[in-house]
Formats: sequence, C-alpha cells, structure tokens
Amino acid sequence: MTEEERIASLEAQLKQALERLTEVTEQLRVAQTRIEELEKLKTPPPAFVKAKKKKPEEEQKKARKKRDARHNRARLRSTPTQIVEHRFRTSSRTAPAKREGGNQATGGQSRALQSARQGGQVAYTVKMRGPTPSANLVDILSQNGLSELRGIAREYDIATAGLNKQQLAEAIAGALRQPELVRRSASTLEKPQRQLLATLTLAGGSLSDEDLRSLYERFSFGPADSLQGILLSLQSKGLLFRTSLNSSPQQRIGLSGMLYDVGWYVPAEVQAVLRVSVPITPFDVEKKADGGDGVADHIQIQQVEAYSLLADLLLVARALDGYRMEHYDERDERAGGMRGMNTLATLRSFSAGAHDETTLVAPPGGLPSATALERLQSDVPRTAQFLRFAFRLLRLADLLHKDDGGMPGSLRLLPNAARLLLGPASAEVARDLFELWLTHAGYEELFDLQEEGLQLKCRTTPLNNPILRPGELEAENSEARQLLVALVAQAPLNQWVSFSAFARFIYRLNPTFLQKRQRLFPSPHWWLEQEEGRPLQPAQMGDWMRAEGHYLARLLRGPLHWWGISDLALSGDGRLLAFRLTPVAGLLLNGVEPVEQEVEEAQERAPVLDVLETGELLVESRTDSWPLIELIEDFAEVAGVRGGRLCYRLAPGSLAEALGRGQQPGNLLKLLRKIEKDEEHSNSPLSCLLAQLEGWIASYGRVRLYTGVSMVEVADNLVMRELSATTSLEEQIVKSITPTLMILKKQGMERIVEDLKRRGQSPLLHEEEYHGTK
Repeated sequence: MTEEERIASLEAQLKQALERLTEVTEQLRVAQTRIEELEKLKTPPPAFVKAKKKKPEEEQKKARKKRDARHNRARLRSTPTQIVEHRFRTSSRTAPAKREGGNQATGGQSRALQSARQGGQVAYTVKMRGPTPSANLVDILSQNGLSELRGIAREYDIATAGLNKQQLAEAIAGALRQPELVRRSASTLEKPQRQLLATLTLAGGSLSDEDLRSLYERFSFGPADSLQGILLSLQSKGLLFRTSLNSSPQQRIGLSGMLYDVGWYVPAEVQAVLRVSVPITPFDVEKKADGGDGVADHIQIQQVEAYSLLADLLLVARALDGYRMEHYDERDERAGGMRGMNTLATLRSFSAGAHDETTLVAPPGGLPSATALERLQSDVPRTAQFLRFAFRLLRLADLLHKDDGGMPGSLRLLPNAARLLLGPASAEVARDLFELWLTHAGYEELFDLQEEGLQLKCRTTPLNNPILRPGELEAENSEARQLLVALVAQAPLNQWVSFSAFARFIYRLNPTFLQKRQRLFPSPHWWLEQEEGRPLQPAQMGDWMRAEGHYLARLLRGPLHWWGISDLALSGDGRLLAFRLTPVAGLLLNGVEPVEQEVEEAQERAPVLDVLETGELLVESRTDSWPLIELIEDFAEVAGVRGGRLCYRLAPGSLAEALGRGQQPGNLLKLLRKIEKDEEHSNSPLSCLLAQLEGWIASYGRVRLYTGVSMVEVADNLVMRELSATTSLEEQIVKSITPTLMILKKQGMERIVEDLKRRGQSPLLHEEEYHGTK
C-alpha cells in the first residue's frame, strides 16, 4: 500500500468516526432532554402505599439506649459458629439409587441410573459454549443506535416507518428466529466474512477483542486493517454484536472484581441456523496402505463394537465385587474425594532437595492400587489405562460402591448392574454414563500425560505448599475435555479424518484450550514440561504438539475409542494417523439414533456358553447375550469372572430360591439340551450338569414344614369375616392354605383364644403333646 492510499484510508476512517461522534452526541442531547422532562413529572404514590405523615412528638418512640461495649460477650465475627459442607452431583440427569443393603433382591433394587428423558424428548447434545452475554437478544439490539437498527431492519425487509427503538429491536429479534431469513442474509456475505463468522461459531460464539484479533491472524483471513470492515459488515446484518460478556473464568478464580468483559457475540439463533462443521482433510486408508501415494505404509485399523464399553464395565465390576480395599486405596478415597470430585488431591513434594518453588502434582484420588490392577488384569485382559478409566467410571456412577454393612472397606456391585449395562435400556444408560464422564471434574487426562514423557508441575509457596486453588486443575481439565469433544462432534460420521490436519486446525482455533485460565495470572499456577525447568509454550506449534497434541490424541485413542465413538487408523509404530466417527458418535454426541440395520449388524453372532468340569458356566459379556445372561442369573449364583467372561455357578441353594420365587426352569433346560445336541461328546461337562440339574428339580420339595406356629380352621367364610372383624387375626397370619384354613403365629393365636373366651366363645383346641400342633 502506497503512502497516498494509506492517507486516504485513514481520512476515510476519520470521517466515519466523526460521523459516528456526531450521531452519538445528538442521541445524548435527546436523552438528556427526555431525562429533564421526566424529572419534572412527579409520579403519584400507589394507592396501597400508606401516606408518609409525621407523627406528633408525643407518639414518637424514644431512641433506644445502647448498652456499653464491655457487656457485649458475643462470639467474635472471625470465628464461625457452624461449618456445613455441601456436595453436589456432577450431573443433574444421572443420579445413583439409594442402597438399602448388600443382600437386596434385584427386583426391589432401584435403578442406579435413571434416564431423565421423557418420550419424544431430544437426547443430550454436546455443544461448544463460550462466555455468555449479560443480556438477551432484544436488550443487545437495544444497545445499538436507531440508525443502526434501521440498517439491520432493511436487511431483513422490515418496515421501519412508525417504529420506535424498542419495537425495532423486537422486530429484528423475531426475524433472527426465522431460519430462512438468517440463511438468506448469510448467503450474501463475502468469503472472508463467511469464514470469520463460521470460525467464531466453532470457537463457541463469543470472543474478546484480543482473542478475536489473534484468531484472525492465525487463520490469515486477510490484512489486519480489513478486520474492522468485516466486523462492521457482520454487525450491519445482525449476525454479530459487540456486547458485555460474563467473564466466568475470572469470577471463578477471583482474579478481578469486574463482572463483565466487552466482546463479540454471535446470537444463539444464528448459531443454531448455520450449523457449522469442522473443516477436515480426508484420509484414504486403502491408498495409504497400498502405497498409492508412492510410499507404502503398514496401517493398523482398530474398530470398536457398539456398547462394548458397557460389557467391559460389567466384567470389571464383577471382578472387583467383594474386593477388600487396601489401606492405600482407602486413603486415596478420603484424600481424593471420590464423591465430590471438586477438590485437588493432597499434593506433596516428591523430592527432598532444595526448595525451588515448584513441585510435581500428585496423582488424582480414587485410582486403584497396583495390587488391584494386577488382580484385574488377570481376570480382565485389558490395558492398565482402560482399567483405571473403568474403575473411576464405575465409582463415579455409584455402580460399584463401598460396603456399609457386613464387610466394611470392601467393594460391592449393585444387584441389578447386569440389567443396567446389558439390558434393554443399555442405550439410555450409555448416554447417561457418557454425560456423567464428560462433565465430571477431574484431572486424570492431564496426569496421564506423564506416559508421554511429560511432567505436570505446579508452583508452591515458600513453605512448599501448592499454590493451586481447590478445584482449579480439575475445572480447567474438565473444560478442555468438553471443548475437544464438542469439536469432534462437528466432524462428519463414517469418514476417515486426518489427525494431523485436525490437530493443526484446533491449534489455530484455540491453542490455549488446556491452559486458558493461566493466561490471567502474572505467572501460571501449573504447567507441563518435558525437560526439567523448561515449561512448554502453547503458542509454539512444536511445544503444542508435544503437550496439547498428545492430549488430543490420547482422548481419541482412549475414552472416545472405548465409548465406541471413534475408529482408529494407526501407523506401524503406533502413531495415530486418522480417526472415523461411528454411528454411536451420532447417538452420544448429537442425539441422533443409529439406523436399525447398523444396530442389527452387531447382533449376528450367537451367544456362546461354555461349561467347565467344575460345573461353572462361562458366558461372554455382550449386549446381545443379555437374554441368555438373564435366564442364567435367575437360577445361578454369580461367581465373578474367568478368562474375560462372566462366570456363574448352579447350586441347590440358588435353584431352590429361584423355584421358591415362582421361576419356571423349563426355558433353562430347553436351552441346555439344545447346546448339548450341538456337542460331539456325550460325556461332556454340560451333560453331567444337565443331569444333575434335572435331578435337583425332580427332588425339589413340595411340602413345607413350619415349627413354632399354630393352625386355625373355621366353619365357613362368614365365621372367618366375623373373626377378622373382632380380633387381630389378619396381623397374625403366616400362610393361608384355604379361605377357611390358615397358619398363625403361636403367640398371636394365644391372644386370639383369650379374646374369644372373654366374649363367651369356646374354640376347640388340639393339644400339642397329642397332635404336634395347637
């Protein structure tokens, strides 16, 4: 740009500023005139307000005499009279059921996870949320001048004649709620304007001035001096407004007394209509594997079955059912606050050297010990990272809880956990568990970066106490987790996406998503470093890929893959090359139900049942195996996990209990006989178990013996009704055999006989020594 062009541009900007100043001055003069007119008007008091009259002097109360300060013996203000601790659930839609005892029957046990969705209600949807405005849309529009509102109204073909400022604001707000009008206005934008509006929407819909300028420079939308023109164009169409935003990070950590910050905001109505998706770079898996680009590479595809996490959760829970927690585990439970999840675990310096005002952050509370992990891996062959994740999720949802009864310190599983995780409502349970995991406060993902060679450090006071505020690290990690999941939700389904391109886009969109609050401090409270004494800088692409890049990759390879949201394409050395969102991602992230054909594809395999020589039954933990598991659980007792499969044991006690509840064993026998026909060996463990089971059923007693009771028989129903009305017969019944013959409690029968004798009636009694009853 030449010097003359720059001077002309500055003169044009100066002219616009002078015109704006003149307009504002005129508006101020009109407002002051209106204020003066209103001040001259005296508002009459309401009819219900009592007139303010001065009482006569004799009616006025005398001033209260204050006592001397030495007689005040109240508690000092600095000393609290009571401390009350409040704990809130992390999710309002998912709440654990009350536990009334470890031996409660499944039918009487309330469900641990209750879905709050009603019929026809849209499921939970993951969204990006930036700082919210301090006013609604009409109030934001009212902050603009009358001429600006008229300009916006002309964009939406709104007649402005005879409308005042408030009416114009309401009319424009009504137009922004019409999707077709918003799309028509957005279609007239130029390319830089559309790109900036879409990027603002992906960034959460609201940004401060500094963040907006940085975003504009990172994406290179154009020259720096053209940003103002783009913002004015978006404002003139009502697609972007400058307003006050709630500065939630500052309020939470108490950095300043300012309640609001001025920034740029895309109305929620506009964001809902635009539905901006994340720009992606497609990844051709077959071409890369065949060497179509000139370089052949070994690519490993890792696919995941729908709802396989629920089946694995049941395996982990059954393996830990009855496990007695060690002293280390219980100490972690108290320090980490498993239920609250809103306080930082106890931090200690791991070195006894000289104090350098930094220390390593201690592991988060609630992690299983090495002994528990070793026991788990012997029964459930999964990675230690997955087992830690599953353990925390089970404890967070209260499916696995500490026994408050007979065995203190041991873990107990809810009796209906199998029905919750594998039953007909497993899809709703998966959504509830996913939302619970997504919104809970914890810094597990940050701490797990040590497996990538990084160290999580924090600043300390001269007394070597961490400077971190309670819940500060958990809140930042929770916000980062939700931000990344919301961006992943904007990617298309069933399409391979290049991970490196996706990571670069997130770097340009929000490079400080992991340490956003730390920018508000003169020096950060915590940071990540790879080399001792050299914190990684998020503003540098190389450092960002070592920290935030690994954080994103571990999220895709870990929790999102376990949830069944993403399939993975890995290189020969284990690097993440690409990911693909599955139909389950549409359900968990956007509330879109998968197509029935896609669900039926996972139900082609028949459930497998194996019988060991010890008589134990092994069943694969899968959602499509639930009918078989439900049938077995009605008659067998749970025996933990064997070789990664659910284990059950048929015993006379469990069989008798099931028959006593009225269960019919015909379906179980039919299933076992069908499996026996498919076997080649006649003397297999299944044949022996089937013969033993048939013998138990045949010998099941039809007569029950009662001791310490009395039997009463009356002549007819009329006498029975009279006896029930005049005595406490109904309260003493143990078993009704016929309408006129029943078994009563022995002590209760004695009271009934005494009552009848007082009324002059003499019942016929059979003595116990002759008949064995009374």
